[in-house]
Amino acid sequence: MSLFPAHRHAPVRPAETTSASGTGTDPVAGLVARLRRFDLFADLPQRALAELCTASRPLIFRSGTYLWRQGEVNTRVIFIERGLAITSRQVRDGVDRTYGLYGPGDSMGIYAIWAGMRYPTDALVLNASLSAISLETQALLRCVDKNPGLAEPLMTEIGRFTEAFVRKIDIVSAGHVSCRLATLFDNLIERHGIRTGDNAASLPFRLTLAQIGRIADARVETVARALGDWKKQGWLSADASGFHIDDLASLKAAARAG
Repeated sequence: MSLFPAHRHAPVRPAETTSASGTGTDPVAGLVARLRRFDLFADLPQRALAELCTASRPLIFRSGTYLWRQGEVNTRVIFIERGLAITSRQVRDGVDRTYGLYGPGDSMGIYAIWAGMRYPTDALVLNASLSAISLETQALLRCVDKNPGLAEPLMTEIGRFTEAFVRKIDIVSAGHVSCRLATLFDNLIERHGIRTGDNAASLPFRLTLAQIGRIADARVETVARALGDWKKQGWLSADASGFHIDDLASLKAAARAG
């Protein structure tokens, strides 16, 4: 059972190809169904959603791919079906700072459209692959003009940009490194975890030590030491399928320890 509300996040499902695709012999119908799983389009009329599909493409991005770079013109919005991505920017002397973490059911790029700005950050794919639907910015703007009912869900979607930023603040302000890492894992499990027992859950993806350190503002060696301690305590394990927490109470206690 997923730990996040079914209406909040799109189901985990990969795109089938790197070009527009759908189910059966009707790729438009398949893409309409995939877009409708996102809250922003849940109540959009079928004809309007079909129009959006002409400006949409299902894509798969490999780890380390930049969806866009800071300062580029806002040309598309990304709707994530599977995988994780971060937003970051260089603050000084080439040092990157992470500002948001995004996963299944999230959109990226909408805030920049309504703020009338270029992309304010880099957007980088984190894990093995990211499955997403790419929608042209101008097509979304035209759809909003034609469909006033999109206004309220759009404001909710823009608010999630702030949520992602607040989640990052929660992580880096949690205290010492072990506490920050526990807060990160607790956040990921709450939003993307799969329950495996009354007090256990799994994250169905892998992150490298460097990626975890980048999100939590910690050195790789320190991350390895903290995760190693949790493994010795017997409540964290990892394999090719992801991370497994066998005692959620211990994770939450670690998050509060700071």
